[in-house]
Amino acid sequence: MNSVRRAAIAGLALAGLFGVSACNTDALSKREAVVHFEAGAPASDHQAVLAACGHVSTNVVPEPMSTSSLPSDAVGNVRFRIDHANDRELNLLVQCIDKQPGVNGWDIPDLTN
Repeated sequence: MNSVRRAAIAGLALAGLFGVSACNTDALSKREAVVHFEAGAPASDHQAVLAACGHVSTNVVPEPMSTSSLPSDAVGNVRFRIDHANDRELNLLVQCIDKQPGVNGWDIPDLTN
């Protein structure tokens, strides 16, 4: 009887561990590159990056630009989904971004938090 109880407890513990580990799997699979612009870069620079770099690969997908009117939101409002992009495709994206006027840099934020 004692071994049956231990097996039941172990099974419940494993089920609980599996349930907790699967809670945030969407965040683990979502990856995006965020383009940062110089302060005062015109909206045309932002749109130009999306137009020029949104087609470097089928695994690099431009996201719609934010429609917020806050100047702080405009600094990083150009984003690309890179969930399935490999290193070569990321390199193509970065090279394209770096050639665009008004760009201050780019980042791939940690979305697991």
